[in-house]
Amino acid sequence: MPPIQRFYRQHLKPYLPGALAGAFLFTLGNSVQAMILVALKLMFDVQFKMGGNVSQLPGPLQKLASLLPDPKIIQNNLLFIPGLIALFFFLRGLLVYGGTVLVARSGMKAVRDLRERLFGKLLSQDPVYFQKHPVGELMNRVLGDVGVVQQLASNQVSEILKQITMALVMVVYIIQKDWKLALGLLFLFPLVFLPVKTLSKLIRKQGHKAQGGADQLLQRMKEVLSNMRVVKAFAREDYETKRFKDQGHGLYRLGMRVVRIQGLSSPIMESVGGLLLAALALYGAYRINAGVMTGGDFLVFLLAIYQLYDPIRTLTKIYGEMQLSTVSLERIYDLLDTEPSLTAPKDPKPVPQTPSQLIFEDVHFSYDEKHPVLRGIDLEVRRGETVALVGGSGGGKTTLVNLVPRFFDPTQGRITVDGIDLRDFDPRQLRMRIGIVTQETLLFMDTVHDNIAYGIQASRESVEAAAKRAHAHDFIAALPKGYDTPLAETGSSLSGGQRQRIAIARALLQDPPILILDEATSALDTESERAVQAALEALMQDRTTLVIAHRLSTIQRATRICAMKHGRIVEVGTHSELLAKNGEYARLHSMQFAEA
Repeated sequence: MPPIQRFYRQHLKPYLPGALAGAFLFTLGNSVQAMILVALKLMFDVQFKMGGNVSQLPGPLQKLASLLPDPKIIQNNLLFIPGLIALFFFLRGLLVYGGTVLVARSGMKAVRDLRERLFGKLLSQDPVYFQKHPVGELMNRVLGDVGVVQQLASNQVSEILKQITMALVMVVYIIQKDWKLALGLLFLFPLVFLPVKTLSKLIRKQGHKAQGGADQLLQRMKEVLSNMRVVKAFAREDYETKRFKDQGHGLYRLGMRVVRIQGLSSPIMESVGGLLLAALALYGAYRINAGVMTGGDFLVFLLAIYQLYDPIRTLTKIYGEMQLSTVSLERIYDLLDTEPSLTAPKDPKPVPQTPSQLIFEDVHFSYDEKHPVLRGIDLEVRRGETVALVGGSGGGKTTLVNLVPRFFDPTQGRITVDGIDLRDFDPRQLRMRIGIVTQETLLFMDTVHDNIAYGIQASRESVEAAAKRAHAHDFIAALPKGYDTPLAETGSSLSGGQRQRIAIARALLQDPPILILDEATSALDTESERAVQAALEALMQDRTTLVIAHRLSTIQRATRICAMKHGRIVEVGTHSELLAKNGEYARLHSMQFAEA
């Protein structure tokens, strides 16, 4: 199904009554335009005495003209026809205004629904989807592409309806006036349609390239702004400016290709218009010399032809612009048609409120078929236990814990909670039972209260209680507005330790039975680490906890420690047991404390 047709059926159709009401007002307004032609004919024939009479008008317009005063009165009152024309223009303006508002409102509602659906679809995608698609590309689809579609739905649809109704009214007028000439005009249609159709294919092709260039430029800007401290620290402003300028110039060239192709419609229409005017001049001269048509008739007829030509020229221009809307809709529906690989089963099982055990059974995982990351992991974690994962970079620690909230699924083996495979749960319900505190805690541009109570309705008392258990209440109370203090982007107005304690307070408020701590203290100074470690100990009480630790001193009291290497668990035991084995853990321990 073509993208524009799909947009109509899925999003615009529910708001069709408003669009039809707008089209009706356009029809009335353009019918008033025909009345202006009647008034002009009366001016030419009666006031300017160019011959002709009301009987030469098409049938319906004769009835309307018969309501006017006697021609002698019109001839003696020079202000009557000009005043009537001004009144008609004012009335037409009101009708077109009303139609524009109604059609635009329907279109903007449809685009609002499309944008919300698109954003919801983004949130439903798996983490692997965001690894393949940069943030800049996705932002351009939600904002840039949807903005192009909004231009189509609110402005172009309104203009299309207005011009089509104008063309139809003029076609009816011309047919009633001279059907032979109207038939002759049809032979000019292929001169317009065939070249424009060819141009539209070129516009779509270049439009895809231009939108891809916009994706890259937005991604570049996002990366630079997100890493501004690095740019400043290395004094790379000129370097980044040049890179942005080069990409911007590439986008400019792509945009100009589109503009040049779109602009070709103008010489095509002007050439057709010139041929039409020349043919009309010959036709008019022949009819006037034959005494069949008066000068006033010819002038009004010429105006009617122009009123038909102008909508066709405008529609041709809009058709070219619509090709860019088609490109944007193709990109939007490409995203909407992408289904997440990790889906909820048709009949999901309820997630246990307080699971007693989490078991990994011969778990293998790889991001691609050639490079396995996990190899045969067998591990059991019971409620109340804290199991620490240690090992060098690339050992598979983070990948292993990412399987628990089903960010990914094992390529072989299974993970169970109380004997139930994680794939039998609804992923969203499962994640509501898991709390995650990572090394990089990014907060939202919201108040401290709303960051702790993220996504849930929580009282101030419960938020403060969670903050006290997370050792965060004192520094929050010292902020300018306390819990109502708005935070900067990503929480950058707070220190690393303060952000971590707010994240811990958030997890405490959620009260999850399963907890994942991914190097939650590795980037903190000694004082902050002590405060955060105390908060973590309060958080881990009576929970099933997996801890990834870089600083081995923070996990010495773990129930068990698993040393990982090359995607395998090579050692399991307590801190003292593993030191006594003098294996991988002892090697890591001696290296770290030797550095200290």
